[in-house]
Amino acid sequence: MRGIQITDFGSPLRLAELEIEKLPAGYARIKVQSNGICATDVKMVDGVGFRPKLPFTPGHEPAGIVEEINSDSESHRNLEGKAVVIHPHVACGMCENCISGNENICLRMLASYGINTNGGMQEYLNVPLRNLVALPDDVSMDMGALAGGVVAVPLRGLKQLGTLLSKKILILGTGGLAFSAVQIAKSMGAEVIVVGRKQEKLEVASRIGADFVINSNTTDYVAEIKKITGGFGVHHSVDLAGDSNEVPKLIQTVRRGGKVLIIGYSANTFQTAYNKLALDSISLMGTRSYTRNDLSESVGLISRNKCKPIISRIFPLEEANEAMSMVRTGQSVGRVTIHPNE
Repeated sequence: MRGIQITDFGSPLRLAELEIEKLPAGYARIKVQSNGICATDVKMVDGVGFRPKLPFTPGHEPAGIVEEINSDSESHRNLEGKAVVIHPHVACGMCENCISGNENICLRMLASYGINTNGGMQEYLNVPLRNLVALPDDVSMDMGALAGGVVAVPLRGLKQLGTLLSKKILILGTGGLAFSAVQIAKSMGAEVIVVGRKQEKLEVASRIGADFVINSNTTDYVAEIKKITGGFGVHHSVDLAGDSNEVPKLIQTVRRGGKVLIIGYSANTFQTAYNKLALDSISLMGTRSYTRNDLSESVGLISRNKCKPIISRIFPLEEANEAMSMVRTGQSVGRVTIHPNE
């Protein structure tokens, strides 16, 4: 089968002929139809993010068709030929985090497809049956692939904030996850303010439901948010830009008792006046990836038209380097996907 490999960090991806591995018991072989690309993939390719053993096949947002199953279970056999999205994390299922419903931060994570185990940028992928979520007929393969990395990630984070009905939420960023966060927050009853640097992307945010948009290149968004909120600040601010320089500003945008949620990330550090965290009772919190339940909920949101990921462009496997470049340079409005079997 064909697949894409990182052979040297910081170098172009290579198209290679790969071996189809034997299918273990309890696994399904998926014919990968679509795989989303995000900033995590670009960081890995560039050598500034996760550094798996090379050569390595990236891709942690795959969806496809169940081609073969190694199981005697009738319920499993019924999945043959069905469309599925893959949950990328193989959790232990026994640690305190898994037991409490937080398998996304399993203390003994066994594997993560596209992160430390070869992922979805290849024609076929063997996956544990418990990591499959069925796609309904009204959810396309591309939408299914993006249900995880584009919808379930912000969904997981927003749920950590608690009830959002009538709350004012700031979303920093105008990428694919930010656009999903806008739609999810609106479906939860929030008033949404989007801050970004590219006017054309802010206009997209307005079209999909943002109540206010602020161009941070031309406006002091901390001051503007204070105006919009009558001087109190928003209830919660969500970082989807991954710019550490903005975190101290986000802390200034929230009212007493508010929360700052970090979804986007980088390896950089930041400094802030920590007395405000104590005196205004502000929570600074992070969130990582998503659970299988989050993924199932995200498929439901897409099916019910509550959230529709925006696809900027679709590439064949041979043009994976061009796809990475498009994400790297911020040219895409929404998500870029790869179709390994075209």
